[in-house]
Amino acid sequence: RRARARRAPRGGGVGAGSRGGKRAARARTSAMLAELDHAKLITRKTTQPLPKPPDEALGFGKVIADHMLKCTWRADTGWAPPELVPSGPIALHPFSHVLHYAIECYEGMKVYRDSSDKLRLFRPKLNMKRFHESCERLCLPAFSQEALLRCIEDLVRLDGDWVPRQKGYSMYMRPVAFSTTPWLGLTQCSEAMIFVLLSPVGPYFKSGFQAIKLAVEEKHIRAWPGGVGAAKCGGNYAPTVLPQIEAARAGCSQALFCYGKDQIVTEAGTMNIFFLWVNEDGEEELITPWLDDGCILPGITRLSVIELCKSWGEFKVTEQAVKLAPLLKASEEGRLLECFGTGTAAVIQPVKSLTYEGKEYTLPIAATGEASGPIAMRVMQQLGDIQNGEVEHEWSHVID
Repeated sequence: RRARARRAPRGGGVGAGSRGGKRAARARTSAMLAELDHAKLITRKTTQPLPKPPDEALGFGKVIADHMLKCTWRADTGWAPPELVPSGPIALHPFSHVLHYAIECYEGMKVYRDSSDKLRLFRPKLNMKRFHESCERLCLPAFSQEALLRCIEDLVRLDGDWVPRQKGYSMYMRPVAFSTTPWLGLTQCSEAMIFVLLSPVGPYFKSGFQAIKLAVEEKHIRAWPGGVGAAKCGGNYAPTVLPQIEAARAGCSQALFCYGKDQIVTEAGTMNIFFLWVNEDGEEELITPWLDDGCILPGITRLSVIELCKSWGEFKVTEQAVKLAPLLKASEEGRLLECFGTGTAAVIQPVKSLTYEGKEYTLPIAATGEASGPIAMRVMQQLGDIQNGEVEHEWSHVID
């Protein structure tokens, strides 16, 4: 008898059923993996509290609070119950990917104590979103942003006494995620951890605002189109130490990074950068590098400055490709009015000059001796009032 021809599986010919089955299996496996769940949070309080230094002795990032948040993930099980544990050393396998391939990213946040003794975070949902996006770029595991934020709130409640009480002081918070995959082969992450660390800090400028000088850096490129400049990964920052050393040798505090034949400005040290000028059309304008080419970090403070200044309606605010040559020309013609960096640590960092090819291009505050221009000072004051709860604002997140 003539054998009957088997009918091919519907939906794509030979093997389609097999591929569909594998996709379905992966979907089922993914659905079975445990999500990061705040309801499962475990708390193990320290039995040996760490010494708290007086506020006046605090610098930046050298003192750790009693507890830290620990979240562990495995590809075959998902997220384990998150834990609040005593702060201390972290054990890692010597082959852990983070030690060899820098598969790591982090966030920077602050906790503020207001005059009513309430604890506040500044726009934390944006930090969670950016943290998640950085993890995604490095193929680190996804997590519930809401669950992580709720765990962070419990960590802050537990170590609330560590938040300094003096005005201008705060507690710095460092969420960090990294691959602990114990294999020397470079592959997709199969094991990972998130830690959230707390550190009480003093004011960035203990003696008040201090303007700095920037050295234009073209040799060492911080980030470029198609790279990872928009992710907050440690690999973006380690290579900037050398340019900072070289900037210091030139009498400057930080490097102003540029790239390409058009000398496109990106960031200043670890900060986003802003310039207030009178443009070629005679308009007063605040400009900052755009996010379009993926070269700069989408800073939370950066976004807040843009939104705040736009709300004033007093001058044009533009995100664009910022080229070095027009800035230097504006300085020579007296049209470059202010320059300042933005970030979590300093909030606002005034700049008084740019050094390029041995020549110093100064801003007005260099001649007057003032620590800051009026716009930078005004932005600093208004952001500080919001962060410290001096004015009620939707950007300030109260921890009940």
